[in-house]
Amino acid sequence: MSRFIAARPASFAAGLLLTCLMACGGGMTPKPFLMPTPLTDINPDPNIVEVQLVAGPSTIQYLPGSRAQVWAYRDGAVAGSVGTVPGPMLLAKQGDRVIVHLRNELPEPTTIHWHGLRLPASQDGSAAVQTAIQPGGVFTYNFTVLDAGTFWFHPHLSGDVQIEKGLYAPIVVTGSEAIDVAADRYLVLDDVKLRADGQMEDQTNPLDIMMGRQGNVVVVNGQKGATLFVATGTRERWRLLNAANGRYFNLSLPGHSFLVIGWDGGLLPRPYSTYKLLIAPGERYEVLVTFDHPQLELLSLQTLYYDRGHDIPDPGPQDLFKVAYDSTGPAPTPPMALPSSLRTLSRLDATGTPVRIFALEEHENPTGTLFSINGEEFPKVSPLAAKQGDLEVWEIQGNPEMDHPFHLHGNFFQVLSVDGVPPVNFGLKDTVNVPKGSKLRFAVRHETLGMWMYHCHILEHAERGMMGMLMIE
Repeated sequence: MSRFIAARPASFAAGLLLTCLMACGGGMTPKPFLMPTPLTDINPDPNIVEVQLVAGPSTIQYLPGSRAQVWAYRDGAVAGSVGTVPGPMLLAKQGDRVIVHLRNELPEPTTIHWHGLRLPASQDGSAAVQTAIQPGGVFTYNFTVLDAGTFWFHPHLSGDVQIEKGLYAPIVVTGSEAIDVAADRYLVLDDVKLRADGQMEDQTNPLDIMMGRQGNVVVVNGQKGATLFVATGTRERWRLLNAANGRYFNLSLPGHSFLVIGWDGGLLPRPYSTYKLLIAPGERYEVLVTFDHPQLELLSLQTLYYDRGHDIPDPGPQDLFKVAYDSTGPAPTPPMALPSSLRTLSRLDATGTPVRIFALEEHENPTGTLFSINGEEFPKVSPLAAKQGDLEVWEIQGNPEMDHPFHLHGNFFQVLSVDGVPPVNFGLKDTVNVPKGSKLRFAVRHETLGMWMYHCHILEHAERGMMGMLMIE
């Protein structure tokens, strides 16, 4: 397998080379592991990425012998393209101007939220700043990508329905880092709730609302049961995104550790190693995995039980995909050592900083479970106000019944403490899990003018009230 530097856009095309099939026991051939393909850049300027994106109906084969009706993104610059789940990847380099021409072929209005990107408020895609794009309508998003990292895009209108139906896609913004890896992969974690006939379940029950819709089939890059072949002695970069409505993924790869090098806001100053990695809905993590245990002929990336509240039963470990050591081909060159520092990042000094309190709450009424922040249910909320440049501490008070992933639009923040205990690791986040009954504090400096949303990223909760608005003036 060829060596490449992760910062080079060509690395993502290299990820496609593992679509070869290898014979295994009983004459069966494993399902090839697929990677998202980049959107076609139609602009010759090397510092402008201009793409044509279409949102519309499509079909996906989640289970053998049946194609589910979904909504999906496709590459409008490619004749005959079809929608995929996840959709085609937006690939750019730090500092590029990005132009996205979106055409809505859905039967209902939609928008795009560029999750994690710092951009003008007018381009954020929320209902607070953008008129919905009607069926048959078009809209052009235009912004500059300021930060290198792993992001994603999805609707911010009826998100619990439109994202569940398949409308989401990855974003990779490359920077100047030189991390030597054999492959740079984007792994989109999700689940789907399927009926016996293989079609998407379109009914939402009270448990779906309370916990966020949790599917009965887990998928990675839209696939179930694929096999990833790796070469002994190589190191890979995995960019992990949890795109599920409500499921938490607690990852484990037996016999291997994850070296975490990045969070939502890009690379960490100092990596850390872990054997389990919890990823809440909306979060992203970048990890390095070194494949130095060839005696493990076949293993699985698994998600393990995590108690996030309401006495969810333990289903046991669930396999996400197989990992197989491939001994064919020449022996690879050992990867080069990591730089002594991946990033220079200063901590925000929050001493004496004003503290805002956000109480996440759920309650029952005759219509079902409703969710609120500080007793207000979106859209009937009082927008907060802050001045550009203000530094604040936000204290998120977790609901005693369950965890909630809290997402802030338009800016990154630094976690200061959970129940008064500072975190061991340090980096930038835009989505953070707030454990049930806890008090999590983070520091944020408000930078960009305009109206911004903050909300729980369990989509059923956000759409049923657990969302607020912040005006930066």
